[in-house]
Amino acid sequence: MSTVKNESYYKILGTTANIGQARIEEKYLEALEKHPLETDPEAHNKIQEAYDVLKDPEKRAAYDEARKNNKNKKTQTKQVETDAPAKAEQHHIEEAETEASDTTQHHEAEQLIIDAKKAMDNEDNQTAFELYKKINQLVPDSGEVKFKLLKLASLNDDVDEMEKVFSEILPLAASDEELQVIYNLKAGIYRDNGYLDKAIETYEQLFQIFPEQTVMFVPALADLYIHTGQSDQAMQLMEQSQPREEEDTRTITSFYLSWINLIITTEKWSLLSKVISKLKKHIKHISDDVEQNELKNELMEQYRYFHQEALFQEAEIYISLANALKLPENNDIKKAHQETKKQANLQKDIRKLFHDKNVHQLLYYKAYEWFYTGKIAPAKILTVTKELPISVRQQLESDKESYAAGILQLKKKYPLIYKSYQDKWNSLFEQLTAGLSRQEKRKLGKKK
Repeated sequence: MSTVKNESYYKILGTTANIGQARIEEKYLEALEKHPLETDPEAHNKIQEAYDVLKDPEKRAAYDEARKNNKNKKTQTKQVETDAPAKAEQHHIEEAETEASDTTQHHEAEQLIIDAKKAMDNEDNQTAFELYKKINQLVPDSGEVKFKLLKLASLNDDVDEMEKVFSEILPLAASDEELQVIYNLKAGIYRDNGYLDKAIETYEQLFQIFPEQTVMFVPALADLYIHTGQSDQAMQLMEQSQPREEEDTRTITSFYLSWINLIITTEKWSLLSKVISKLKKHIKHISDDVEQNELKNELMEQYRYFHQEALFQEAEIYISLANALKLPENNDIKKAHQETKKQANLQKDIRKLFHDKNVHQLLYYKAYEWFYTGKIAPAKILTVTKELPISVRQQLESDKESYAAGILQLKKKYPLIYKSYQDKWNSLFEQLTAGLSRQEKRKLGKKK
């Protein structure tokens, strides 16, 4: 028998409404493991239903709005029953009189939704938009329907209609939090459909309405600046909008993590140490165990992603932050941090070697091949090593003394690269200097 009762979608997935969007899938998979389809089909189906809604930011926002409205209605009903039972009875009579009409409208709206979905499946977004306009007339208080209209208007490249629908959505906001969600969703729809300037404009409007809470929206705006070629402005915005100590700890954490992601995207590495230092200082003040574990999971997720992609400099950022949490049984994280740091330092030196015009060109390609073998697909390694034209490679390889002299130069200038593959470099050196006397080999060290 199912152990999942008629609970909220968040409870069904074993979490709360505060969960970040990125961790919805994780909770969904955990819930499926606890309630397999074969042994608990009822719970399994409810989990699937909850996930289908919460995985979509628009559906989730509409669901959250419905939950709030439902709570408000329950409170109002309770007050009516307590203070004015006669009015409550009259209210139920009026509801009964309109029930038939409401049911008819409900069925009509359901059929229109089905027709609109068919139109969307056929990529006939204009027909779907017209159908949703009719649905909107039947259920004028539905934020979900209006957001669907907003989405369809964007797919039809009808900016004027988007603004018209948005003006209908705004009055539905029952609180500042809901208003912020609405503006965020609007900006997201603009962004996803290529209207980046409109998305930026929407966030700037949001800043004017909530000047004291801009820290919540700055990362999204900074990301838009980057995508419109304004990376310097993005970094300046983050610098000017740093959170205050009295801000919610999760908001502060999210801000600095977003800043780090933006630095990685723009490769503005000179800013990284300062931001990491600020985040590590903030982490020390997180005392809530649940919040610490949530942060650890998020950091480890980012670490694993970059590590699997053999981006060790980026991976080291997140594993170092996870290590800074000082959680119990943190030895595995500490060990992973030490190993990743070594790989990151070696990778940075190899990247530096690529840009060094004063070393033998073939050294970089050898170092690249040895470092990435077993870490990335062989085809990708081959693509990089073949960047050098065959004629140039053959010419460089034919000058064995210069190649061998380059290895000796590498030993002094890039000791980490040399020591990491010392046996390989020594073997290659011996091949290149076969037939040379000991004195001739020594002279290579002075050759430029």
